[in-house]
Amino acid sequence: MTKTKRAVATPIEQPFHKHFVAIYGEERWWKALYPALAESTRYAAVVNRYATTSDTWKATHGPPLPPNTEGDDSGALKNNTAFHAMTFPSLSDAADPEHYLQCFTRPLAPSGLSNEATVSVSTSTDFPQPTVVSSLNGRLISHWNLDGASALVAHLLDVRSGDSVLDLCAAPGGKSITLAQNIWPSLHIDTSITSAARPGRLVSNEVDGRRHKRLAENLKAYLPADLLKTGRITTTSIDATQSGPALNALMSGGDFDKVLVDAPCSSERHIIHTSAKTASGKMASEMSSWRTGTSKRLATTQADLLMTALRAVKVGGQVMYATCSLEPMENDSVVEKMLQLVEKEDVGRADEIWMDRVAGSAWWWTMGSAVLLSDDEVAKNLTMDQGDME
Repeated sequence: MTKTKRAVATPIEQPFHKHFVAIYGEERWWKALYPALAESTRYAAVVNRYATTSDTWKATHGPPLPPNTEGDDSGALKNNTAFHAMTFPSLSDAADPEHYLQCFTRPLAPSGLSNEATVSVSTSTDFPQPTVVSSLNGRLISHWNLDGASALVAHLLDVRSGDSVLDLCAAPGGKSITLAQNIWPSLHIDTSITSAARPGRLVSNEVDGRRHKRLAENLKAYLPADLLKTGRITTTSIDATQSGPALNALMSGGDFDKVLVDAPCSSERHIIHTSAKTASGKMASEMSSWRTGTSKRLATTQADLLMTALRAVKVGGQVMYATCSLEPMENDSVVEKMLQLVEKEDVGRADEIWMDRVAGSAWWWTMGSAVLLSDDEVAKNLTMDQGDME
């Protein structure tokens, strides 16, 4: 730790910083990672495409829609200099653009300029609080403010129309709401998409009772009522780390096309933010209670959740594992632990393929996801050269 940093870090904070300096190096931690984590959260707005376009514009922007943009929320937002449409990575075999999230940020002012120089609607980089707007789907909430990285996770899972999706750690519901918009695009107010051949399904799970209640309330407030009434969307409160009747019931309705594991984690940014907001001379409980052992305990839970997700996904499906932690124990180490657990469950290893001798299936690993393949698909992949497999 530099002399400057040593002077501002309290004795309680020093173990926290020392731990991450040991992992990432002093220069990278203090000059790049820590300053980025200490910055205020920059929110993005995910537009609720099940709500009326003009009312949603008013809720997120304030002024009326520009001329000739009524019913074209995407065009109006993209052409307004006060807002930037988030650019997501392209996915192979990309779906129709109408399936994609409408997610927007406010631009930051360049160095040396006031916000007014670049932001014409508001001097804030945040968005207004969501409000209830009229809709053909009922009275729904206009948008969801969330960290842009959360929207990225939902995008990368590549949910398509009619998919069956499990959000294993769903509260407070922002990702479930974004996933739902890709499952049922035919219900978007501004869409030309017809109903999918498959009905689609979303199971949003949250084990904590208080958070589960909030999750259920949010889904009801944002999503068309018919999806909940018909059971297309359900919420569960199951401990996905513990085997038993409740988890068995969830798995019995399985064969999910996509499973999201946004796992509980140590969230270093939250620790840093609460510490910064604490009055001078005091110490936030999050920082004072921080221990490396916390990540070790969380990693056990995370690996159990990831194993549940792998068991729930169908052949050819995808699992997305995500955390908001920089701790390697909660990321790479969890994936490594999962691979060990897969091998223990009577799975033989052959290069990069794990074959299930009983079920006649195999795991094919790619960066950021695991795909369960059938025997025929495995045979095809075995014919590829090493360059194709990377």
